[in-house]
Amino acid sequence: STTLRLTFKTMTQKFSNILKALLLTVLFTALTVSCKDDNPTPVGNGSQSGFTVIIPENIDLISGGTITISQEGGSITTSEKIYLETNGKFTPCNITDASDEHFTFAVPNNIESGTYTLHVTKNGKRTLLGQIKITIVAHQIPIPEGATVYGIIETEDGEPVANVVVSDGENCTVTNSDGIYGIASEKNQGYVFLSVPSGYEPLTEGVFPKMYQKTVLSKGIPENISFKLKKTVGQDNFKILYMGDKHLANRSQDILQYKKFLADVTAYKGNHSSEKIYAITLGDLTWDQYWKNGYELPNYVKTINENLKDMIVYNVIGNHDHDPKSIGSNKSATNPMLTHVAPAWYSFNIGKAHFVVIDNIDCIAYDGVQDRPYTQNVYEPQIEWLKKDLSYIDKSTPVYVMTHGSLFSYNTSNPKAYNLRADTGSDKLIEACTGYEVHFVNGHLHQQHTMLPTDSPANGYSHPVYEHNIPAVCADWWYSGYYTPGCHITTDGVPAGYAIFEFSGKNMKWGYKGTGMDEKVQFRAYDLNNVDFSNVTWKNLKDSKVIAEFNKRYVTPYADGKRKNQVLINVWNWNNDCTIEVKTVNGETLAAKQVREYDPLSIAALSVPYWDRDALTSIPGTGTTLRYHFFQVQCNDADTDLEITVTDKFGNTYKEKMERPRPFSTEEYMIK
Repeated sequence: STTLRLTFKTMTQKFSNILKALLLTVLFTALTVSCKDDNPTPVGNGSQSGFTVIIPENIDLISGGTITISQEGGSITTSEKIYLETNGKFTPCNITDASDEHFTFAVPNNIESGTYTLHVTKNGKRTLLGQIKITIVAHQIPIPEGATVYGIIETEDGEPVANVVVSDGENCTVTNSDGIYGIASEKNQGYVFLSVPSGYEPLTEGVFPKMYQKTVLSKGIPENISFKLKKTVGQDNFKILYMGDKHLANRSQDILQYKKFLADVTAYKGNHSSEKIYAITLGDLTWDQYWKNGYELPNYVKTINENLKDMIVYNVIGNHDHDPKSIGSNKSATNPMLTHVAPAWYSFNIGKAHFVVIDNIDCIAYDGVQDRPYTQNVYEPQIEWLKKDLSYIDKSTPVYVMTHGSLFSYNTSNPKAYNLRADTGSDKLIEACTGYEVHFVNGHLHQQHTMLPTDSPANGYSHPVYEHNIPAVCADWWYSGYYTPGCHITTDGVPAGYAIFEFSGKNMKWGYKGTGMDEKVQFRAYDLNNVDFSNVTWKNLKDSKVIAEFNKRYVTPYADGKRKNQVLINVWNWNNDCTIEVKTVNGETLAAKQVREYDPLSIAALSVPYWDRDALTSIPGTGTTLRYHFFQVQCNDADTDLEITVTDKFGNTYKEKMERPRPFSTEEYMIK
């Protein structure tokens, strides 16, 4: 095949008095690329003649308009044809006027905004001219002085929207009364987003909000990045469905299980059709180790769009959504997420609440191999950007900051205390939110905890600080649902599902819904007289050390009558403002002691089959874990029935009449 030869000269000038241009000297030759039947067929070597054209990098174009390109020598005439190419598709454009100094071609009405490669046909050959970013606009707008990114924010009907915050991830500005903004951006982060204002919603591609665009031109070239919004009413009252880690990798029947989860979300939305419902994911949408096996972020986009409709879903980046092949750069590590899903950090508003997404997974130590040595850290320039973002938000507005990693860890010795993660930038993040009621919402742990402002160390801050750590959609990486269908639960016994945050003005109440379960079900009760793991039959597990560890964790606690006539209650949305009451059917109140426990169903549905999946010779990383959202009740006998009542922080009550003796098996607690 022949090779295209390009000789480059550079010059700087104003294009239409506002655009810089790149001077390209092009020598004709054939391109050996495929084309459709209605496009000119590339041919072999032939005679060459030189010409010079000036291609603007960026142009705003009213639909159906024309583009004028400067040239020297008049080599391109009206007898030729221009082709705009993107993603292998060629669109022909007629040259309507030509002279020694320029030529003009008409752009068809079906051309959309995007970056296009220009080709020209001459003497039966198609030749590359260069690239141009075309932004289709309803009307020409002035470029603010000094701006390298600019645009207009308007409604679908063309009404400009004033006072909208727009940011390049480092700087923030607001639109003027005409809806126009401009930022003197260095384009370091590679994107521009609008902070969707209250009373509006972004347009969407499927469930994904169109609230950001990637920058494509060099930092000194102004480019138009405009957005459209749609007005909405009744937004003061709405719900957010917080969805924790997904870890989609096309393994362990995870895609099938995820589709069932989305069916549950769809059913919930249908049962609350009169309410405004949005969703926010909390990272680990995919599983970077398995990208090489064919399930990557574009697959996640396709899966959720095919199985969830008519909902806006905002997304947070997780450690498993960063590029494991990146080297020493957080920006390159976040490029796949930016390309397919969302920026690493951004903000938006719904009703009377402000929402902020932060990336607290620091990949600066990545070396391009699969070991992925990330640290949990709020790396720069996010803190300074957040301060600028919040400068536009009134102090009376509650702020919800979504990260993947939690800021606080579970205290193993005190159920009313948490530990601030010391070396993660969490302190700076909390400080940046000083003066606001701030709710940190995150995932990563695949378990549940809720820290209140009255808990330690939150009670030492000058402003109300909450943390809501949301259990995973995938629970325990989809294992329990794979090994024990119908018992898909986390390592601390919380069912796979999603948190429901219900907003009314500036007030918010939260709850949790297990996948396939009624949202009124908030706990499980176990009759420990019938819990016994000493008779587990191992099919594959033979290693004595591994079996000994299993016995130590899960067999010994129930041996020798230690739990005789005890009932264990797992309250999975527990916080320290909740209460629990246990009475016998005869009206006797029994003490419910808060304890740090293993969940029996998690042992049966997850640990036993997972540890027995093959001939293990070391302790598995996945196993049922100790948590504090358990309550132990000592009963007088093995037969008396109980009435259990849990009351949450907001006065909602959840009740169960427990008939005893109650058998214990995965079938007993299975979700049908």
